[in-house]
Amino acid sequence: MRKPIYANQEHKVLIEAYITMVKEFIRDVSSQSRYKNFQEVLDVIIQYHNNYGKSVRENNYWDWLMILPINLSVMASGYLAAIETKGNATLVRSYRVLVSELVQDVVDKIEKIEPIHE
Repeated sequence: MRKPIYANQEHKVLIEAYITMVKEFIRDVSSQSRYKNFQEVLDVIIQYHNNYGKSVRENNYWDWLMILPINLSVMASGYLAAIETKGNATLVRSYRVLVSELVQDVVDKIEKIEPIHE
């Protein structure tokens, strides 16, 4: 899996913790092959994040900071909705709520990051 590019140490800590938590939720309710597929799509999101700003029309710092948490949240919620069954509905729905709450917390904290050079 690719490593994300971070704005600073605070951004790194927030994003790594968020990615780790979401991956744990997904791993808990997935088969090995489905989890691998999830990781492949996450890799595409990280690639998009890392390459953002290289085009003339893509250069908003705040948009870039939000790519990983927002896109990972949408992907995880969609994934969880797709694998929900009667047997795992309670757990899957709980994880969907947690992903939504976690992304809001991460976004709130990222909005407070000051653009500084480290």
